[in-house]
Amino acid sequence: MARISALARLDPAALASAGTDPLVLREVPFLTRLLLRGDEALLALALETVGLGPAERVGAVARAGERRALRLGPDRLVLLDRPGEEVGLEARLAPLLAERGGGLVDLSEAMTTLALDGPEPAVRATLAEGCPLDLHARAFPAGRCAASLYGKVPVWLEAVEARAGRLRVELQVDRSLALHLAGHLALAGREFGFRLES
Repeated sequence: MARISALARLDPAALASAGTDPLVLREVPFLTRLLLRGDEALLALALETVGLGPAERVGAVARAGERRALRLGPDRLVLLDRPGEEVGLEARLAPLLAERGGGLVDLSEAMTTLALDGPEPAVRATLAEGCPLDLHARAFPAGRCAASLYGKVPVWLEAVEARAGRLRVELQVDRSLALHLAGHLALAGREFGFRLES
């Protein structure tokens, strides 16, 4: 059976608003997404096992190519990678985590990724409409992540890239809440212009 992304049936025109340099929302579906739990030493060993450097403090991101880890709490991180990598990664990590009292949950099918791109002030203002975090560039620069809420929806945010006045932030969200989140972002970003792209 064919996989269907969370926003596949959403009409882009339903969210669109005009603007000279609009915000762009894209879904990045089917990513590998593994949630790891354990103490500091175990998480560091898990990252080393999959070829990533340390993410020692909450909010840090470790990256190697398309693979990255978001340190979401003192005892948890989420490992993201290309679609289809979950089986191989789980085979490498599950025995290590089980042996040392850690845990691993495959959330690849349970969640999706929404990427918001655009002029940096517009992206930050749109996110600030629904998120209680301090999203100023000093507090949340590119290369940082956080677990929070957006319009009462639990999300994991990552400021992925900032260049030439532009910013891309990715939000990891439960698939069942992705439509609601997209609608909330579209409403919050309406003053800047907004479009959904596939």
